[in-house]
Amino acid sequence: MTILAYAVCFLALATLTGLAAAGGPRWALRLPLLVATPVLALAVWWQLSQRDGWPTGARPADGSAFVASVVEAPTAENAGAIYLWAQPPSSNTPRSYRLPYSPELERQVAQAANASRHGERVGIRGVGKRTGAKSGAGQRASNSGVKLYRLPSRGLEEKKDSRST
Repeated sequence: MTILAYAVCFLALATLTGLAAAGGPRWALRLPLLVATPVLALAVWWQLSQRDGWPTGARPADGSAFVASVVEAPTAENAGAIYLWAQPPSSNTPRSYRLPYSPELERQVAQAANASRHGERVGIRGVGKRTGAKSGAGQRASNSGVKLYRLPSRGLEEKKDSRST
């Protein structure tokens, strides 16, 4: 469905460009087309950048698996960010996410990276206002609205599955 929407946008962009470029003395009638063409081009470019490799500002889906991270510490000019690569549960391809920097999330990401280096799997779930879930007593949700946690090892899942059969 998404690919069809992109194809329609590109077709509309090509049509608008062709109509705007067509000759004739009525340039005032083509002026809205000349204005709409770059706006549509920017909209399509922004949507494609959200889809193809650029980090998205959205929060990772609940149940995503942590893959890697990069922390951009805050400075006087920059509020900082934490870039996560996570594999959504419904996909085989990791996705890049840009989350707001917080010391708590930086600590969680460091622990997740350390656990991953030792062969442990780490999951991601949403917490706080953005999901509508309430934080438990003593648990503070970071500004990013995510919490990283260790997943059971694959060996335990395999043993559990073999016992049930």
